[in-house]
Amino acid sequence: MRRSFADLFRLQRFAGQRRLLLLCVVLFCFSSVVSFWWFFPAEIIQRRLVRDLSQKTGLQMQGYNASMAFPLGLNFALLIEPSVTELNPMRFDRLRVTPRWRTLISKDPAAHIEGEISSGRFFLNAGRNGDLDLTFRDLELLPLQKQENSYRLDGSIQGLFSAEQFATDMQGRGDFSVEISRAALLGLEKIGLPRRLDIGVLIVDGKFSQRRVSLEKIVSSEGALELSGGGTLLVGDNPEQTRLNLNVRIHPNSATPESLRDLIRLTGVRPTADGSYLLRIGGTLAKPVVR
Repeated sequence: MRRSFADLFRLQRFAGQRRLLLLCVVLFCFSSVVSFWWFFPAEIIQRRLVRDLSQKTGLQMQGYNASMAFPLGLNFALLIEPSVTELNPMRFDRLRVTPRWRTLISKDPAAHIEGEISSGRFFLNAGRNGDLDLTFRDLELLPLQKQENSYRLDGSIQGLFSAEQFATDMQGRGDFSVEISRAALLGLEKIGLPRRLDIGVLIVDGKFSQRRVSLEKIVSSEGALELSGGGTLLVGDNPEQTRLNLNVRIHPNSATPESLRDLIRLTGVRPTADGSYLLRIGGTLAKPVVR
């Protein structure tokens, strides 16, 4: 009996030691996580990331409000000064940058970036080798453009963009698909058209290789006219150097303003049997020529 009580006492003492050891391990892990979180150099990493992005793109950038993202990543906000003078400074809120864990042991590590801009959201997977997969939705176009611009495009845009070995000078190749809902052109009263010309839903699908962009599908519906077509763009460093080669079919409907019908007739293009007009657009993006 005395031996049984001694064995029981030893078992209870061993169990107590195990619980104490487990508690110490838990407290150690918890304190390590809290310490790592508290002393995580978020500001330093943000400055380095923004500096590297600015050097690679040639754009002026500024980061704000850096903090650690659980389990390992970075939260911050970013302000970009675009190189296109017609655009407003672009603010990205709630940015979250995390590594793509499976790529860390490869030659081409990648990161996942998501955030908010102009009331919409975007999701980007970007690799060091220039491979990109971008999804965006519900971005409002009007706040991105300066109010004093002669012409502006309104609407909400969503789409996909995928590229291989992409660089900011348009190197690489890929494809894209864009849809703009509630699309409208503003400022057309300067050329005798209504101040706001509703386009409806505009869909553009295409591919690109280097600086050659192939527009495989251009479709507009539910607006002041119906539109379809395609063509190519040779992208230059500015609108004056960007060449156009487009074939666009315009079909007026009951919502087409008479002033727009008159403008179409002024091109000299005759209507086809179904009442549509086939326009060939060349020249440059700055000075398009309609034939």
